[in-house]
Amino acid sequence: MSPSYDILPAHPPRPVLPKNPSYPQRVHLKERPELEAILQHWDQRIAEARRKLDVLGNAPERASYDRMYAQMLGSRDQIAHCVSRMPMETGDLYAEDEHRLHEAVAALERIFQRWK
Repeated sequence: MSPSYDILPAHPPRPVLPKNPSYPQRVHLKERPELEAILQHWDQRIAEARRKLDVLGNAPERASYDRMYAQMLGSRDQIAHCVSRMPMETGDLYAEDEHRLHEAVAALERIFQRWK
């Protein structure tokens, strides 16, 4: 006769362990949507730039636009890296990533000023 699986022994609930006081609290988790919106904004602007680049074809100024576009992608990658890390960071690591994010955004703004 096979055992009945209708009645399983009850497992006692796991005890709630206090958080380790040396473990830093994640206080920036709620910033994730705002950070992702920043990334999405720049993704849209870079996509517009790509469309302009496609229209240029083999124009004489194409090389400078290619270089600027590559710089845009590098700054975009830096923003994406910061956006993925910042919600989970604390203290100095958060401040460092926040600084990198602001520098990448400033770089993109400078590039788009030259792009026009």
